[in-house]
Amino acid sequence: MTTQLQVFNTLTGQKEPFVPLDGKTVRIYACGPTVYDFSHLGHARMAITWDVIQRWLRFSGYDVIFVRNITDVDDKIIKRAKEMNLRPEQVAREYTYQFWLDTHSLNCAQPDFEPRATEYIQHMIDYIKRLVDGGFAYPAKGDVYFDVSSFPEYGKLSKQNVDQLLSGAREQTRSQEELAEIKRSPVDFALWKGAPQTEPGWPSPWGYGRPGWHTECCAMIGNVLGETIDIHGGGEDLVFPHHENEIAQAESLNKKPFAKYWLHNGFVQVNAEKMSKSLGNFATIQDLLVKFPADAIRLLLLQTHYRNPIDFTPESLTGAKVAAQKLARAAAHAQPLDGKQAQFESVGNFERDFGEAMNNDFNTAIAVSELFNLADRIYQTDDPAEREACVYTLRKYANLLGLKLEDTRQVLDADISSRVVDAMLELRQSARAKKDYATSDQIRNALSQLGISVMDVKDGGSTWEKA
Repeated sequence: MTTQLQVFNTLTGQKEPFVPLDGKTVRIYACGPTVYDFSHLGHARMAITWDVIQRWLRFSGYDVIFVRNITDVDDKIIKRAKEMNLRPEQVAREYTYQFWLDTHSLNCAQPDFEPRATEYIQHMIDYIKRLVDGGFAYPAKGDVYFDVSSFPEYGKLSKQNVDQLLSGAREQTRSQEELAEIKRSPVDFALWKGAPQTEPGWPSPWGYGRPGWHTECCAMIGNVLGETIDIHGGGEDLVFPHHENEIAQAESLNKKPFAKYWLHNGFVQVNAEKMSKSLGNFATIQDLLVKFPADAIRLLLLQTHYRNPIDFTPESLTGAKVAAQKLARAAAHAQPLDGKQAQFESVGNFERDFGEAMNNDFNTAIAVSELFNLADRIYQTDDPAEREACVYTLRKYANLLGLKLEDTRQVLDADISSRVVDAMLELRQSARAKKDYATSDQIRNALSQLGISVMDVKDGGSTWEKA
């Protein structure tokens, strides 16, 4: 590839050459889900964005350590558990499994490490204690708050003036009125939150409770990856307060940058509003996968640059499904060579153009368009060797975007399959009504060979079941 990778750094507000801190080793941390419900298309965008980024970095020769966390203790999980009449850990475990299933179904590679918050509670307590001892945080009636005034650079990531900010804390177990009485400043945020013994919590020097959301990632990053990492990322909604508050804690404590590059993906929107559980305007990944293949969902998300918003409609996903089928048909157009790619100028230009797109801040929108240009070439060329070389290249680079290019044109889903069997039974009933028993028996035997038992019922109709 002829170009150096450039990434847009939220911290500086501009594209920068990507130069890892330690040779070819790249340490990445992406904020994962809070597991209290099924994941939706917005979560899929985050997972797929970081899946593609780490795939491209590995392909480019870097040694990647990719970490994505799971927040498995949180006020929202506790609330959900009460609604479901379950223990909070049961809710967290159930939706963690569902998130794993979703990301696997979307062909996302597993992270190298996936720490869960509850596994690092003691690390978080030690982290908070160091902040208190250093004068950066203060206990208050069973809680512990970070003193934002102790970090003069607060607001540098989100470009906000601290005097204009409201509280950056997440939902609290205490009322906002009570918090106003115990916090030194409205912008101070919780590191530790006191909790009643009836809720999940742990003993600490400040009393029974649980860590604040913003401290979880700091402690886990420090433990798994170190004090300074190459890339920290997540959805753009995490810039403030979450990532801003992480910077304040980590850089106060360690006196060094927390992350060299900060990358954030844009929202998936419905009618110009962010897709979210709180708004109730979301489609779960599981529901979408019933009607659309994973490649269609990935294409929908990758056809827009990761930093730009996506306006979701059912029609847009249907269009992505048609587009995915076009790529799959092109990939099935010829058998690839046995790992040996013939050298054609069209293929060589593709690799150059695809690489330039991906090295331009992971511009998958352009990279996907190059895949379709290559697919067109496959359809147009009359040279079998060139076609095979293009097919090999198409499959190789589609895989870098996590696309399987499975040819499913003759694969029926369960609903269509059952309707086909019902249609055959209707034909059999019609044959019986005409006393065409030979055709009736032929249909029964054909279904039997497929493992389907046909049973006639008293009213003259019939039903079926798998043998």
